Amino acid sequence: MSEEETLTAAEVEENAAAESEPDYQAQAAEYKDRYLRTLAEMDNLRKRFDRERREVAKYSVEGLLKDVLRVYDVIEKSIQMARQHHPDDASFVEGLEMTERMLLDILKQNHVVPIETQDASFDPNFHEALMQQQREGAVSGQILDVFERGFMLHERVLRPAKVTVAI
Repeated sequence: MSEEETLTAAEVEENAAAESEPDYQAQAAEYKDRYLRTLAEMDNLRKRFDRERREVAKYSVEGLLKDVLRVYDVIEKSIQMARQHHPDDASFVEGLEMTERMLLDILKQNHVVPIETQDASFDPNFHEALMQQQREGAVSGQILDVFERGFMLHERVLRPAKVTVAI
């Protein structure tokens, strides 16, 4: 064996020690990467929880508002009946209409707005078709009559409008 091939015992021990020593820089880089990933994950969780909390707060009154809409329906039907059965009692009808406007204003203040059906085409996202009817001069898919007014809470349908659609 040549001199170069022959290693002293000290060199062999040195090489073995170097191979067995952990790579501290690689470990530090790995720990830093884990730390940064954990931070990002925590930030994403915080944002998701904040978004979900806002959604819950935004739509938490949905059940109550659906009950209030039942009161609105009664007022609306009362106005129709009063016009039919008491056409000579204008102050009574006017009082009911004022109550209806007041309730609609209160709903609007709480981000509840009616779904438009006047001259609208049927959209299953906002309307519920109860009947289909053929009517002269009507375009297919056009809303002909409204049985129950629909409402939106923010950008979500609170209650779809129940309508008759032209075929």
